[in-house]
Amino acid sequence: MPFRTFNNWLFDGKKNSPIPRPRKDDTGKIIVSDILKYNSPITHTFVISLFLRNGPLNHYLDEHFNNIGVRYLTREELLKFTKKCVMDFRIKKRDIMFYKRRARRMLYDNIRERMPLLKNDDVVLLCNIIEESDNKDAIFDSLGLEKPKKSKLKKEKKMKVEKITLNKFLAEHFSTIDVS
Repeated sequence: MPFRTFNNWLFDGKKNSPIPRPRKDDTGKIIVSDILKYNSPITHTFVISLFLRNGPLNHYLDEHFNNIGVRYLTREELLKFTKKCVMDFRIKKRDIMFYKRRARRMLYDNIRERMPLLKNDDVVLLCNIIEESDNKDAIFDSLGLEKPKKSKLKKEKKMKVEKITLNKFLAEHFSTIDVS
């Protein structure tokens, strides 16, 4: 949701529109997420890498932000600068790159390391083929990987509980002496 909020704000066509702040509805559910928050996925690197397809803007960003200095800008300053660049270079929503998010997997990392010439999509395809194959165990062994094990939950058998009297319990567990 922060990506949608960011894209809607970036391409709304208004130069002075404020950066969206978090809002909640009547039930307390967040409607608009906070893109200025410290742990927001909208990072400096993400913002700059959006414009790889557009040559002139990419070249301009490389000239000015191809150093560690971009990290010293506040997130708000960078977002306002990016919006100004989008307006000045007439970037449309369809001109930005879209990277499909992939979950990190042990098999993917291992194959990627062993076969660096394969493209990312080819490695994902190979991982899917391996996971669906009948010889998955043999392939994992040949790559030196441990097969991911699913944890099985065991149901505990209910123990049959006998009701015993207090005298019987004391006789079993304690040595008693009759004092009369």
